[in-house]
Amino acid sequence: MAAFARASQVHYTLDLTWVPGSPNGVQRELIFVNDRFPGPPLYADEGDDVTVEVNNHTPFNTTIHFHGIEQRGTPYSDGVPGLTQFPIQPEGNYVYKWRANDYGTYWYHSHDTSLLMDGLYGAIHIRPSPDRENPFSKISSDHNDLEAMKEAEKNPISVILSDWDHLTGVDYMQAMEDTGYDIFCSDSILVNGMGSVYCKDPEELTSYQPAPAQKVINATLTDKGCVPFVNTLQGDWEHHPDNLPPGLNSGCEPSEGPHAGFSVDASQKWASFNFISAAGIKALVASIDEHPLYIYEVDGRYIEPQLAHSIEIYNGERYSAMVKLDKEPASYTMRVASTGAQQVISGYGTVTYQGGENNKRESEAYINYGGAPVSDSVEPLDTSNLPPFPPIRPARRADDFHLLTLGRIGSSWKWTLDGSELFPADLDAMYPIIHNPDSPQLADALKITTTNGTWVDLVYQLEISEPTVVQPPHPMHKHSNKAFIIGRGTGKFQWPDVNEAARQHPELFSLYNPLYRDTFVTSPAGESWLAIRYQVVNPGPFFLHCHTLTHLHGGMGMVLLDGIDAWPDVPESYL
Repeated sequence: MAAFARASQVHYTLDLTWVPGSPNGVQRELIFVNDRFPGPPLYADEGDDVTVEVNNHTPFNTTIHFHGIEQRGTPYSDGVPGLTQFPIQPEGNYVYKWRANDYGTYWYHSHDTSLLMDGLYGAIHIRPSPDRENPFSKISSDHNDLEAMKEAEKNPISVILSDWDHLTGVDYMQAMEDTGYDIFCSDSILVNGMGSVYCKDPEELTSYQPAPAQKVINATLTDKGCVPFVNTLQGDWEHHPDNLPPGLNSGCEPSEGPHAGFSVDASQKWASFNFISAAGIKALVASIDEHPLYIYEVDGRYIEPQLAHSIEIYNGERYSAMVKLDKEPASYTMRVASTGAQQVISGYGTVTYQGGENNKRESEAYINYGGAPVSDSVEPLDTSNLPPFPPIRPARRADDFHLLTLGRIGSSWKWTLDGSELFPADLDAMYPIIHNPDSPQLADALKITTTNGTWVDLVYQLEISEPTVVQPPHPMHKHSNKAFIIGRGTGKFQWPDVNEAARQHPELFSLYNPLYRDTFVTSPAGESWLAIRYQVVNPGPFFLHCHTLTHLHGGMGMVLLDGIDAWPDVPESYL
């Protein structure tokens, strides 16, 4: 392990404050980290030992989760209250310690209530060991290009994408509870914490909505581009529209905020744009006008590079793209749009070549305001074809199997991951499970217990029933180590386990170099299933949940009690 032999001690201090800010031209209180929004990036080299001291000067309890970081041997630093730690109370602090086992792009964010929607997030970049094999030779064989790409990877351009609302996260979730609606409308799309409010004609906005969504919704969007509360999406549970806060779903008022700018130097030949979705609600599409994207890393792992003009990015996902700097010195628009199924809304940044600041030509777009390709020649990234580099594969057979049923229970906004129970929204009230895995605080249906070293299959089953005829895609995030996406299909999963299903229908499964992710997006196409496989290598209580924050607030989560036979000891300082 050459990288670990060169390991260094890296220390960061994050001071959290709750002060007014205007990310999109409208002032509200939000969380600043070291007086910055988003928070400052954290850098480390593969194999480094990282210490992050968090000082909470906000009026809220909070925690920090290091999204995608494996936390092998340090589960008490995973940052989930009620599972791996007590919350950090106002004027309290917590010291997280973990090893940067994995290279790549990650991010940190709050995992207490809905504070992510209030700005508590930032990028993490772990530089690969110098002797780690990279896939850049599959992009270019030119020596100068290869050296330039290595340098670009060391000095990435962080692009944090997020949705933003004028309501605080707490108020947003309260609006769901008060109205009974599954709410999904935002005021802005931010690029690196900057954006504006754009108001357009409802008919124009509706014209941008994807045809399949139009067919299901069959209604004109609001002036904010939001889908009205129709029964096909909300069902006929009890609703209280009079409790909807003014301006939440309609009533657009334009405002102008700061604009994200990125400077590039053509003499560097290549730049690495590392996209991170810190969105609480939205699935987003990103592109840079006139600049194809060579996607080379996904969720912190190299892949066989894939060329695309736009990337669909779900909550919590990361995509790193090499971009060739070979265009006329000028400014080029970075476009970030919601996928349009729930809301048609966009945000923007600008990529400017040094020396091209005064060139006023307009760049040509790959995607429109609704995130759709502007022509047949535009190629969106095929997210089903992202084979890891170098190839890796899971075990041929699993030792354990769990079928999870995803859907609503009793209300438009209440979501379940097991088909019967809702995960509690207030984790602060729980005694951390890491201290007592036998705790009766959670229903048995919300816990999966595994044995260290075993391979585990999880199948996500989407069930569709009247009156809601569709479910949105669910970006399911697994804490600790990644998992292989080994199969998917339509209808019901009818077999006793994946081993038998793969024996009967091998065409539905892939065990050679399948996708390797920490976020797994279910299909939006009605009743369907998705199978993942992972090995238990890190004992501790790890969260499995939908990263759409409204769905998580509504109950869509479970706990993996991984390696119950080798349960970790918690250092005395964390007791």
